[in-house]
Amino acid sequence: MPSATPARSIFRTAARYLTEPHPYGRNPTTVPSHSVPWNIYPKRLARTGAFVIPMAVVTLGWPLAGAAFFNKIGV
Repeated sequence: MPSATPARSIFRTAARYLTEPHPYGRNPTTVPSHSVPWNIYPKRLARTGAFVIPMAVVTLGWPLAGAAFFNKIGV
């Protein structure tokens, strides 16, 4: 093990200050966990899909639409 230099001791001290002294996100034993609101997820999926699917069609389909347009007008 290398001897502690001033630079290493500074980094070790900084690392100790950056770590939490307790576990993060402990589950309490006296309070039951919250239930999952399953009725929200279909609504979110529908709302997200209503935006993402048309945008994906536009984003991925514009080269095909442009090629069809230019083939039709003869360019």
